[in-house]
Amino acid sequence: MDVMQNDSLAAELAKGHGYKRSLAGDKLKDDDFFGSVNQTVNQAVNDADHNFRDALRDFIEAVPIEVWFILLLAFLAFIFYRLYLRGILGWGFTSTKVEVGEDDNIYEIDFDKDNQEAMAKGDYAALVRLVYLGTLRSLDQAQRIVWRIYKTPSQYDEEMAKPAFHQMTREFVKVRYGKYPADKALYEQMLSWQQQVLEGGHS
Repeated sequence: MDVMQNDSLAAELAKGHGYKRSLAGDKLKDDDFFGSVNQTVNQAVNDADHNFRDALRDFIEAVPIEVWFILLLAFLAFIFYRLYLRGILGWGFTSTKVEVGEDDNIYEIDFDKDNQEAMAKGDYAALVRLVYLGTLRSLDQAQRIVWRIYKTPSQYDEEMAKPAFHQMTREFVKVRYGKYPADKALYEQMLSWQQQVLEGGHS
């Protein structure tokens, strides 16, 4: 009886060891499979990266140097134009980066009354100011800009990005904050720019 029990126990132990060996073998197979997949993916990524670099190099070499030169000039021209609009470049005009005073609140100005008074006095500096601020109010009412009392002329200039408005902004800043003299010719020019700016908008 003891011998039979020992044989049965040995058989069970042998079966258990065989199961463990089977599990270990399966794990090794899984490790080999995932390792192979990982190696294949890495190789594919490396090949794609290599192919992209080759294609990019071939493209660059295929484009004539004249074309790259033209693209560079166009990029530099765009940068200078943006700097010009921001008033950063000081080529013969006053920077538009100034603070707006409380008395330039476009919704607290009686434009009709102030225009009449300035016209009667021949105060063209005041008239230039009123034309510009009146343009801001028309643009704000037409939802072409977002007016705020704390915003500077350069910010409105960037919002509009229109040559006529840039000219208006430049002259307004020169007269209003730079104390440049204003005359009838400038006033009439401001009215002309105003008309160009408001084309297609609501006054």
